[in-house]
Amino acid sequence: MPPELTPTRTRLLSLILSLGKDATTTRVAEKARVSKAAISNHVTALRTLGYLEESAGRYAPLTLTDRARQILQIGIPIYGQIAAGRPILAEQAPDQTTPSLDALLGVRDGDFLLEVRGDSMTGIGVMNGDWVLVRPASTVQDGEVAVVLIPGENTATLKRVLHFHDVIILISENPDHPRMSFPAEQVTIQGKMIGRVGMVPTRGRG
Repeated sequence: MPPELTPTRTRLLSLILSLGKDATTTRVAEKARVSKAAISNHVTALRTLGYLEESAGRYAPLTLTDRARQILQIGIPIYGQIAAGRPILAEQAPDQTTPSLDALLGVRDGDFLLEVRGDSMTGIGVMNGDWVLVRPASTVQDGEVAVVLIPGENTATLKRVLHFHDVIILISENPDHPRMSFPAEQVTIQGKMIGRVGMVPTRGRG
């Protein structure tokens, strides 16, 4: 740890992390069982040292900087870049760490994950067993991938949505799965896909 990060300040950073959006100075003081004035002094110092973001308002939650997250070893190490064309040197030391998977995917309040079952969307890299990040929405733009409630069934599907007059066409990204068409008034959009989390299996040659 850097010398300016005393055990007390390191503990405070960990408390702020654990409290998330509830990490106000008052709440941190309660959890740390010290006075609010003492916490305020540490917060000022941690901001000056670059471990806490500048305040967005008097009652705004305390927010760790990327530097603080890296010191606390939060997130996944990022080891530079990898070439998909001409080979480049693979770095051995991480340049940084991701703040969190939420930050990496740009998660907002209300977003949720769904586990994919089936192979109808493999053409865009969504494989069976992957997780897709969905943002709630009742409408989507033409061509966006959405979670759609199938008319007459209590099931939802992940499909690309096209609008054609008063008809909605649901398109798979796998030629083995035919497109589906329904009257627009019968289709319920539950959200749009904004990200994917999954492991791409490696394949050796037979």
